[in-house]
Amino acid sequence: MQDNKKNFFTLRSIIIGTILSVIISIGDIYNMIVIKGSYMTLDLTTPAALFFIFWITLLNLLLRKVMPKASLSAGEMILIYIMMIVASSIPTMGFTLYFIPLISGLKYHTTPQNKWDTLILPHIKKHLILQDENAIKWFYEGLPYGEKIPWIAWFKPIFFWFILILSVYLVMIFLMVLVRKQWVENERITYPLTNVPIELINAHQNNILINRLFWIGFMIPFLIGCINGLHFYFPAFPSISLVNSIPIFRRTVWLILRISFPMMGFTYFVNLPLAFSLWFFCLLTNVETGIMNITGLANLEWLPYTPNAILGWQSFGGLIVLVLYGLWISRKYFLNVVRNSFNRKDREDEIVSYKVALLGTLICLLFIFIWMVISGLKPLPAIVTIFFMFILFIGITRVVIEGGLAATRAPVIAPVATTCIFGSSFLGPSGMVALGYMFAYAADIRTFVMASTANALKMLEGIKENKNIIFWAILISIIVTLISSIWATIFWGYKYGAINADTWFFISGPQYPWKYAAEQLMHPTGTRWGYIGIMFIGAAITGIIQFMRMRLFWFPFHPLGFVFSTIMMTNQLWFSIFLAWMIKRMILKYGGDKAYKKGKNFFIGLVIGQFVVNGLWLIIDFITGHSGNVLFWA
Repeated sequence: MQDNKKNFFTLRSIIIGTILSVIISIGDIYNMIVIKGSYMTLDLTTPAALFFIFWITLLNLLLRKVMPKASLSAGEMILIYIMMIVASSIPTMGFTLYFIPLISGLKYHTTPQNKWDTLILPHIKKHLILQDENAIKWFYEGLPYGEKIPWIAWFKPIFFWFILILSVYLVMIFLMVLVRKQWVENERITYPLTNVPIELINAHQNNILINRLFWIGFMIPFLIGCINGLHFYFPAFPSISLVNSIPIFRRTVWLILRISFPMMGFTYFVNLPLAFSLWFFCLLTNVETGIMNITGLANLEWLPYTPNAILGWQSFGGLIVLVLYGLWISRKYFLNVVRNSFNRKDREDEIVSYKVALLGTLICLLFIFIWMVISGLKPLPAIVTIFFMFILFIGITRVVIEGGLAATRAPVIAPVATTCIFGSSFLGPSGMVALGYMFAYAADIRTFVMASTANALKMLEGIKENKNIIFWAILISIIVTLISSIWATIFWGYKYGAINADTWFFISGPQYPWKYAAEQLMHPTGTRWGYIGIMFIGAAITGIIQFMRMRLFWFPFHPLGFVFSTIMMTNQLWFSIFLAWMIKRMILKYGGDKAYKKGKNFFIGLVIGQFVVNGLWLIIDFITGHSGNVLFWA
């Protein structure tokens, strides 16, 4: 990264990044509770961050002409963007909108029918959930006239959770510091999600904002978004649907045909074998699902966030193999990291030294372990749960930075995996309740700090200045986002009544952990050897694909495609991945590398056009007071 301005990272860039982090945090919480429009922080596409970096780029180009000294350097813009993508990973599915309903919704959703009053509540640690009956009722049903928000009732549980989630986030940052060089320099992973912001940040050099292909790509989703936005306000105005489906296998499976312009844009920067594998294995999974449905082989057991238990465990086994294999091939690198961790020159290009990263990881993991044990989990299951949790975090981060699959989730979540290994009979009521707490930060993980940090560290490539300030910028972004998003959720919950907000976050989602725990306690299980067997089958298939890929140059399949083919989000996005793969393949075949480089501006335009129109219509909805105008989901 080259720039003619000095002081790449400055105090003003941290201040701007902090302000925008708070705006993103509070803004999307308000969106989820009141506006209920397009999702801006739901997954790792980080629409809010890209929306703001587009307008910052336009303003900065203007400043470069009229007030050059006031304009931002490329480094400053990178720091601001890093803070925004970290902030985007927390307010909704990253943490807050799962956390606040989880600690307040247990008592509110308890009924004689679900029996949580006898199965769950007696084993809850009182300092971890909201206790005040009025505080709970008023949060969901609205604050009575003349009453004040009972902030004191929230303070104790939030404090204990705050130090836990901060420890989890620090481990995520430290792990990404430890693997950065291996992934960026040794394996040369492509990091597709970083191409769009980098091109915008360097607009003064590459002239992307005066490129015709960029604006053609931009206008396609922008115009479609405007048409659909007008249709929401004026139903007689025509709309354009971007989603269709085809029933197959006696209408037991629906093949989703969704056009996601951002997914097409990101996939353009993914290598062809991986992009091919993502859509090919997804189609194969649909066939597999259909056969199981019509033959009666499908396992109908309900597992949270896992549509098909058999396919989920198959993918989970494959994901474990991929992560462990990645650690194995990196063993020499990690040994050098450990050896050099106490070397004064160990910092190299990292945001913290290897010594700090290693010690910090160990200390924070120990704290997480102690927190889990105190919450009711036995020591051995706690260790296994932490292992599964970070296997999933690392595995999902890998598919994001290599496959551009910015909308995804875990095939099987860590609490469910622990229950499978040990059985609910061994874990007991306290253990199952302790696993239920994890649904706030390690269950439906469509966005999280680790993946955002991985992309952030890639964007720093080529910058030689001291990067220590980046660590503090990330930490500031995390803290201000946690505080502001928690405050906003509580404040607007009491003002509007949380039960009137987004139904997933405040009604359905908060019941998942306790519904699962109650089911396991009513029907105790031992070790699920059948599921473990399916895990080994998935692990074996993944190992074979990886072996073939490493030894046969022509082998067309990538193991990441197999592992993430069973995820609901992949099934939603496979068609967009297929379209981008097909177009890129034709461009490379008939136009070569030169045409590919020209074509990237069009696909960057697709991403930016979608997120700009999302943000503009949210502003319009805010001004007009309308709600429910969703232009974009994934």
